[in-house]
Amino acid sequence: METNLAAEVQDWSEFVTGKDYDVELRGPETDEVVNVCFVDKDQESEVVITGTGSGPLFDRVAGRAIHALAAHTDYLMIRRDDHTD
Repeated sequence: METNLAAEVQDWSEFVTGKDYDVELRGPETDEVVNVCFVDKDQESEVVITGTGSGPLFDRVAGRAIHALAAHTDYLMIRRDDHTD
């Protein structure tokens, strides 16, 4: 069953655009941008959440996505990748 993450956050003031799994949010008074996207791999698919800037928006989006995705699956794996360039 698909999860419409855009519908989960469309009423937030930070919502910029989105459809289904793909969402963009931007902090109104910060440089924080959070993107959610669906990545379809060979036998597995992922929902990837990335963020820039600093602030609580990433935490809110991650929490909402985890809650929404968990409602439609018996298997949910969370992984944190810290990328520093």
